[in-house]
Amino acid sequence: MVKMNNIFDLLLHEGIHTYKQRYSSATLPQVINEHKKTQKHKKGAISVTRSKEDLSTPGGVRGYVVTSKETLLEDFVELSHWNPNVHNYLGYSDVERRHLKGHTEKNLQQINTFVVDIDTKKQPYTEILTAALDHSVGIPTLILETPKGFQVYFVLETPLFISNQNDYRGLKVAKRISENIRRSLAKVLQGVDLSCNDFGFFRMPNEENIRWFSADMVFSMHNLIGWSKRQDDDQNRGLFVVESKGEGLDPTQTEWFQELVATRHVKGSHGQIGRDNLMYTLALACYSAGKGIGETLDLLDEYNSSLEVPVRHSEVQKIVKSAYKGRFKGASQIYIQELLEAWLPGKDVPVTNHLGGWYKFKKERKDRVRSHYAEWEDDLLAYIQSETSTVQPIVWTTQKALCVAIGMSRSTFNEVIRKSKKLLIKRIGKGRSAQTGLTSVDVLLQCALEYNQQHRSLYYEALTLLNGSRENASALWELENQLTLLTKFPESSSLIGKKFNSS
Repeated sequence: MVKMNNIFDLLLHEGIHTYKQRYSSATLPQVINEHKKTQKHKKGAISVTRSKEDLSTPGGVRGYVVTSKETLLEDFVELSHWNPNVHNYLGYSDVERRHLKGHTEKNLQQINTFVVDIDTKKQPYTEILTAALDHSVGIPTLILETPKGFQVYFVLETPLFISNQNDYRGLKVAKRISENIRRSLAKVLQGVDLSCNDFGFFRMPNEENIRWFSADMVFSMHNLIGWSKRQDDDQNRGLFVVESKGEGLDPTQTEWFQELVATRHVKGSHGQIGRDNLMYTLALACYSAGKGIGETLDLLDEYNSSLEVPVRHSEVQKIVKSAYKGRFKGASQIYIQELLEAWLPGKDVPVTNHLGGWYKFKKERKDRVRSHYAEWEDDLLAYIQSETSTVQPIVWTTQKALCVAIGMSRSTFNEVIRKSKKLLIKRIGKGRSAQTGLTSVDVLLQCALEYNQQHRSLYYEALTLLNGSRENASALWELENQLTLLTKFPESSSLIGKKFNSS
């Protein structure tokens, strides 16, 4: 049985107090200790209702304000709906304190989760899992069954805090992501409510309505932004980019970008940084600026046509597609400088590039005392996601090429593999002919959940191949744990459950 306090902890991200401020059943030492642990995190409030009818009474939403997890754990069995995204403050609109006020989007303190409402039971929840894997952001964190359908929670790894800066820019980004998640699922599932309030009231989780829960299936805001940008490509619209401090510059409006896009004599030559590098750099700049892939392709097609020695249109397409895989956040400052020196020698062009290189994180790793293995793991997972599919669940390469592509040392790579519960590896051969196969728990889950028999077969082949490595023990255990929850694949344990004897 899933423990409800674990679910509430994961969903609320310390957005409300752990214990009641008055009349708590906790001891004084417990209250003091919890306050010390969470005092740096601002506390807000959520609102709850006892029935669906309370959401549409003549006086507004009828319910009450909750400011502690202790209250939530006491009352959740009797509640029907809540707003899992925390507000700065909430109150009552009447003297009797029955009707709520303050649950507006601009009063949000933090966004903890995106929720998709599905108003039909024509497809089981296992099909929702499959659809989310194949056509959306990945396996959801939580699925609740409602009287008429399901509600699907995609919980953030860390909350997105909302402020009024730049006309609530962060809120606009979150709403676009929420819209794209719903639209991606609506293409393959029936009953997805596209008009659902992004951050309104949803069903309250309880022991009876939970159909799926995985605390490991959480989502980083950075990856969701990258995914949402790519969803917008078909509509040729850009996504508002969340700006961190000092990152407000649009690289396509910089002097270096304008100078490079105006060059006409650039060509490809052996041993020199040239035409393909330049177009790839321009494409990465467009990607980091939030431009759609269609817009970027049009720009580079026009640029390529103006060159003295152009390349084929198919080559331009490959360059743009590679830049939009999301492996890198933007253009490399080193490459920009080398391109300017190679093709605009003697011209003093400032390189005002806020990224400083191909880094995925807001703070550059060279500025830290040491890199975090979790971040290197994220880089490897992003690489795997971009290079694999349900018909090719394992990416094969050399360890040297892999480390160069990710930008990590071999010792770091081996340490990340040793610690990870998400990565799986297979090494074949020795020396120059050695090959390294890499995949992830998420990719194998995607294969396992596919109804296509070919994908199932590839899943079992991959599992048999990877089962012989002791390094994969933790990840295979995690895979077994996820599949056990699904109950669709009881036979999977017969492969995963073998002893790791062969290595």
